Amino acid sequence: MAQPRNPSLANAAALVGIAGHVATVFLYLASPLVAPLAGVLVLLAGWGLLLVAALRLRRPRPWLAALAPVASIGFWAAVLTFGDWVLGWTA
Repeated sequence: MAQPRNPSLANAAALVGIAGHVATVFLYLASPLVAPLAGVLVLLAGWGLLLVAALRLRRPRPWLAALAPVASIGFWAAVLTFGDWVLGWTA
């Protein structure tokens, strides 16, 4: 496996990505306003899996770990949009 050209920059990017992912938890904690309990549990499970994935990718693929906040917000929006359109969740 090739090492990054600038490992300190890659590590910093991974840590910023993980911190950004942790910062997105407020979206998930505000979700009970528009989603039922089952939907919130699915959201929180997905958030936890994304956190585990980011932590595991921190060493071998730090630039992918940096994308964790983007994936987190995308997952949150996708689940709530699906719930609104298909399952009839409303605020």
